[in-house]
Amino acid sequence: MEITDKEVFEIAINSEIKAKEAYEKLASIVKSDIIRDELLFLAKEEDKHREIIEKISEKLKSEETEPKKVEIETMSEFRVIAEKMGEVIKKPELDIDKVYEIAMQAELVSEKLYRELARYAATEKTKLLLEILANMERNHYNILKKQYEYIMRYPEIYKEEFYDQLMKDINFNF
Repeated sequence: MEITDKEVFEIAINSEIKAKEAYEKLASIVKSDIIRDELLFLAKEEDKHREIIEKISEKLKSEETEPKKVEIETMSEFRVIAEKMGEVIKKPELDIDKVYEIAMQAELVSEKLYRELARYAATEKTKLLLEILANMERNHYNILKKQYEYIMRYPEIYKEEFYDQLMKDINFNF
């Protein structure tokens, strides 16, 4: 798929906004303070990513006189997951398991996208920033995966306030 670098950055910015909204919406409905804090942390991270991408985009716009076409293999996958995320956060009743599954996919696809974009970077600084973003997305995936595994393994405990007390007890015993 061919797409201009400007369009790539617009899609990436939109995806970061949707991810932030999804994490904030999830945080507003979970009962666990620990989970809520983690989700709000991820929301803030996505907002920082948006700001970084906007800055990179502006810098590239001022350096480039004519948009070039780039071949981004991940773009169609990225668009699909961004649309799924947008749809799921619009629903009044969230299926927490489904949101986690989509969020994990979104983090992995974002990682791939930023790695691909790094190959087209005009400067070493831009390349480094995109690689850092890719690594951050992988870290977000790992956070979500850990939480998702706990949700699947212990749904009756994990989705209740009891989880917070359990985690506090465990943390103090080590």
